[in-house]
Amino acid sequence: MTCFSRVLRFASTAAAILAVSHCGGSQTNHGTPSGGADGGEESGPAASGPCGARTGMTGQTMRMVTAGGQQRQYMAYLPRNLDPKKPVPLVYVFHGTGMTPQNMYDVTQYSTLADAQGIAVAFPAGQNLLDPWNVSDNGAAVCGYGNAVNNTNAVDFEFMDAIKADISQDQCLDAAHTFVTGFSMGGYFTHHVGCDRKDVKAVAPHSGGTIADLSGCATGHMPIIIFHGTADPLIAPGCDDPNSAAQSGFPPSATLWAAKNGCKTTSTMSPENGMGGGTGQCYLYDGCPADGQVELCTFNGMMHVWAGGPAGNGLVAYGAPTYASATQLEWDFWKKYAW
Repeated sequence: MTCFSRVLRFASTAAAILAVSHCGGSQTNHGTPSGGADGGEESGPAASGPCGARTGMTGQTMRMVTAGGQQRQYMAYLPRNLDPKKPVPLVYVFHGTGMTPQNMYDVTQYSTLADAQGIAVAFPAGQNLLDPWNVSDNGAAVCGYGNAVNNTNAVDFEFMDAIKADISQDQCLDAAHTFVTGFSMGGYFTHHVGCDRKDVKAVAPHSGGTIADLSGCATGHMPIIIFHGTADPLIAPGCDDPNSAAQSGFPPSATLWAAKNGCKTTSTMSPENGMGGGTGQCYLYDGCPADGQVELCTFNGMMHVWAGGPAGNGLVAYGAPTYASATQLEWDFWKKYAW
């Protein structure tokens, strides 16, 4: 509970960061939206007409869209060298409690990957700082402390749709290759997306957890790679990892996803060590169908941080640079099993 309290204490810091981002200062806006002010925010309508027709919204921009009758904020990153008429993959990156889109932009370093691979990235802002996402259907409990900050307002799927429509005005998107990742509460939400969003090709939750039974999911097979630190003091590793202490009433998410996708109960382990000396291992489940691979990666001694991310300013959700990069691991997994 100590680390959970620590997240709450950092909420005021995160709120200040969000306030700076919302002002649309030069820190977060590397382009001016067409027809907009110099601040770089956009509250444009849903996409109409051909995709990729709007100009001036490449690089890193803060935007506003309407979802569920509310104005919602998100950050987008579009590499400047993309052909706006060529459909590209889209990755959603969801933040944790007390975090902001800018935090996730910084810690995941997805802009670097986007430039190298030619992809669009969205970093949505949650409904609130302390209960950012609706992470389960019908109020079902989720494993661990995430249950305490589950937002009951089920508008986040609509938010995803509004984001996709908005980005489509700037860049044509490859509908067959939409991916979702997230950290902490964003990881919980990523599990929820994998369970219920048929338009998403694969997911990668980090340091989150899920409900106790995935049999009611709307999706069929869903490729998934799951990340967790073995020393996470906030979200119990057992919420994801069958090799960690079991959580009462909640089978590990890797076990649940393997059963949902039709994999065997066994897995093949491979070491996955970081260049900085942080050790880890990935368990690739055996016998999975071609469209439903399940992999679990755990990092020895890592706490509640993003694997491979740069060290931050004290927020518990900042990175662990000595470990293998979760960003690179999930992209490699998607390219191999969800293309």
